[in-house]
Amino acid sequence: MIVTVTGEIPKEKLGFTLPHEHILIDLRPVVEESAEEHFHEKLKADTRRLVCSDPYFLQDNAFYLGEEKALFELLLYKEAGGVSVADATLGEIGRSPAALRRLSARSGVQILMGSGHYIAPAHNAFAKSASEEALAEELFRELTVGVNGVRAGFIGEIGTSAQITEDEWKCTRAAFRAQRETGAAIHFHTALWEENGVPILAEAKKYGVPAECICIDHVDVVLRQDYCERLMDAGAYIEFDNCGKEFFMPRRDTGLIRGRFAYDYERAQLIAALVERGYKDRILLSNDICLKSMLATYGGNGFAHVARTMLPMLRDCGVSEEAIRAITVENPANFFDIAQ
Repeated sequence: MIVTVTGEIPKEKLGFTLPHEHILIDLRPVVEESAEEHFHEKLKADTRRLVCSDPYFLQDNAFYLGEEKALFELLLYKEAGGVSVADATLGEIGRSPAALRRLSARSGVQILMGSGHYIAPAHNAFAKSASEEALAEELFRELTVGVNGVRAGFIGEIGTSAQITEDEWKCTRAAFRAQRETGAAIHFHTALWEENGVPILAEAKKYGVPAECICIDHVDVVLRQDYCERLMDAGAYIEFDNCGKEFFMPRRDTGLIRGRFAYDYERAQLIAALVERGYKDRILLSNDICLKSMLATYGGNGFAHVARTMLPMLRDCGVSEEAIRAITVENPANFFDIAQ
């Protein structure tokens, strides 16, 4: 059984799914202030060039909250064959349960909503002060009762930094407690250049959380086949979710990203290699759109990028239609299935 913002559906109805996106988001709380003269300018035609490589060169690129634009983006995705989207936005970074329900009803796209707390710089007062038990109760309530009647369909993306903070561990352990009570899947945001999926899975084991209920996100910025295989061998899902992000940022400590991102074709090549080695049933694929410049409205690829660009790349790398269906339809359905 899958929980969407408009109600429960059987997992067979989930269809082609982007398992990690942000339909509306405000990442400004975690974007480091910059002395660059353009930092506070708006993203528009004559400034978009500034964020093609360094996405946080303009602070304005880090948020988009307009419902009408979001509707347009979802309709483009639906036109490309998209059926469902899992929205991993959390309360501290712009989540709007009521807006997600309206957008699902208007677009016809099935939307799943996440629950929990992001990385420490975004934490609200409750995340900082609450006990592990209280945080678990918050998750349980959002998953079973909902937020003003809109139920969360999964936990996450739970945020962890390069050095996982005590508050992040507290939120992580609360997620494990809630998972045991509800059976919900957990998405983990992991620092892009680290291998924090390993200690997260070790901690999950202590709490009795099955690895197959966990997805370690963002494994496709630095491509490490051995790390990916280690996570999947433990039973977890891994997520290639930076499709369309071919960035290079100066190596400053932003708390989010630094240095070079892999290119999409390199991502496709690694997925093909993992499929060849028998891992097709543990791979998820998404864009993790979280920047204004990634939206079609602002000249980006939009949510349709996986369907329109990544799938042809996978085919070009020799990935079979059976494996593509597993990655885009069957794996998301199995991962988000609360009945498991």
